[in-house]
Amino acid sequence: MVTYIEFPECNRVTIGQERLNDSPLGAKEVIIRNEASIISAGTELARLKGIEPGTEFPVRPGYGSIGIIEAKGSEVTDFEIGDRVFYAGKHASRERFVHDQGHQWGHLFKVPADLDPIEAALGCMVEIAMTAPNMTSLRLGDTVVVYGLGIVGVLAALMYQLKGARVIGVDPLQERCEWARSLGIQEVVDCHPSSQVEEVLRLTGAEGAPFTVDAVGHVRVIENCVKTTAPMGEIILLGSPRVPVEGDLNAIMWDVHLHGKSIRGAHMYRYPVRPQRGVSMDVEWVFSTAFQLILDKKLDASRFISHVISPEQAPEIYHDLLLNPNEYKAVVIDWRTCE
Repeated sequence: MVTYIEFPECNRVTIGQERLNDSPLGAKEVIIRNEASIISAGTELARLKGIEPGTEFPVRPGYGSIGIIEAKGSEVTDFEIGDRVFYAGKHASRERFVHDQGHQWGHLFKVPADLDPIEAALGCMVEIAMTAPNMTSLRLGDTVVVYGLGIVGVLAALMYQLKGARVIGVDPLQERCEWARSLGIQEVVDCHPSSQVEEVLRLTGAEGAPFTVDAVGHVRVIENCVKTTAPMGEIILLGSPRVPVEGDLNAIMWDVHLHGKSIRGAHMYRYPVRPQRGVSMDVEWVFSTAFQLILDKKLDASRFISHVISPEQAPEIYHDLLLNPNEYKAVVIDWRTCE
């Protein structure tokens, strides 16, 4: 039997069971026994609340799963039965999945055999966060201001530091700022959004930083990014904007226009799945790098994963994530107890 999580309607989570489809496998299809899956609070809670574009209930959620290949079709030649893989799986104990669909959510990625599957589940968030540091052409010692010290923001900030940047992390929540400091973020601004611009300008000699990053996904945060970016600098949009905002954007657009600033999208879709001639980065390389950073403890997954839960706990945890999101960091579901 397959155990799975479902959102049958807005703001409701259930656990179900069914038999796995036992029809013959397609040529590029695999059966994966899941070991762990990570909850993406941003995307999944948006679906649960019904505000994610394209959401239609019932929904079987998922984001990033780690599992072992149990069976494979005849054209799956780059993986073997028994390999541990990451894929965009559902929250379920087993799944049939079509590999090599031509985009990263339809592709398997190799996970090192000696990497714990619970820790490997963080690789999905590392891959997302790595997009910003990878696309930023900075010099050793350049200043990067990262707005938003949730999981993605802190991961991005730490990777900017690995590249040799001076990093200033910004967040209005004291708990997040303390967590970022404990993980080694060099400078942290802990104040209300209305005071962030003044404080960042103070720390950057009134000039602003050559690079600012919105790791929240909110237009008001992007405004603060623009105001604290130095002339000819870059504003990097790592978060996915979902909150409607009303107002006049002329002021920040004039700032961008007059001072030669650039606004760049840092969604992970910017990279092809596999290496291509003339393309410097690809998703296979990014995942390989992400898992190695976790394996080498340059990014310590145990400091990011606050809760490891059983599937039966999922309805309670999703509900609590809606009510008390700041009490959680990464939540990973352990599927290894399911038969």
